[in-house]
Amino acid sequence: MMYFQTASDDASAFPVKDLITIDAASTAVTCYFGSQDDIVSNVALTVTAGQEENVVKAIVAEINKGPHSDGLHVIADDANSVYVHTGITACGAITLDVTP
Repeated sequence: MMYFQTASDDASAFPVKDLITIDAASTAVTCYFGSQDDIVSNVALTVTAGQEENVVKAIVAEINKGPHSDGLHVIADDANSVYVHTGITACGAITLDVTP
């Protein structure tokens, strides 16, 4: 599971198998979850300028490393200031769209 929590205590965990793509843009990295036909959720991370590619690589490395003791990969946790990479400055928004 990939875990995300915003500063406003909005938290979600998604199965790694549901990760469709990770998109990097200027000062943002967005993880999209769902099936190949329907993207149903996304998490937008705020990232330091110039660190977008490194953040994407760190997320991929985290979900591919092992062994996993509890199966939980903390990607961004604003409440506890825990991030998979130092370039992540915040978990910007978690968007759940259950209508494909």
